Amino acid sequence: MGYDIYDRCERLIKRWWLMLIVGVVAVAAGFIVMINPAEGYRAISLWMGLSVLVSGVLGLIVSLSSHNYFVHRLWIVIASLLDVVIGIMLLTNLLLSETILPIVFGVWLMYRGVVTLMQGLDMKGYYVRDAGWVIFGSVLIIAIAFAVLWLPSTVGVGSVVLYVAVAFIVYGMSQVSLAYRLHDIHRRAKAMQ
Repeated sequence: MGYDIYDRCERLIKRWWLMLIVGVVAVAAGFIVMINPAEGYRAISLWMGLSVLVSGVLGLIVSLSSHNYFVHRLWIVIASLLDVVIGIMLLTNLLLSETILPIVFGVWLMYRGVVTLMQGLDMKGYYVRDAGWVIFGSVLIIAIAFAVLWLPSTVGVGSVVLYVAVAFIVYGMSQVSLAYRLHDIHRRAKAMQ
């Protein structure tokens, strides 16, 4: 069973390190936002735009270079294209992004949380060890998205800064966890050969 899964997912599994890069970039962005809250919305919009753009580009590379069996490729491509569009929008129009930051952030988090949840559920369905951590991380991402979308106009700058930082860290850690699981599958499959 395990080798059959590996055959169908070989390219994604061999490129586990791309998920690791996405995760590390997201965690770093979260810590940068948390350490420098005084730079305000403008800095958050810029960092968020850059992080979302990088996440989208790397997501497109992963989805278009693999026959992704753990996640339906269409979901990854749509999520990655949405990341690229949102990232460009945030980088090119800072005034607009400062105004709609909580809503854009909440929608992006919700979509990313759902996509990550689908990855975790697919991995759990194939009995990938510790896939529950990916599911747990995605549930946290979705909960943060609901909090931001529920009160977008009343959430203060400080709260948005905290939500942005925590969400990037949780998202990054879930991507690192996913990369670790894919690396584990890759390692076990190589041992079976």
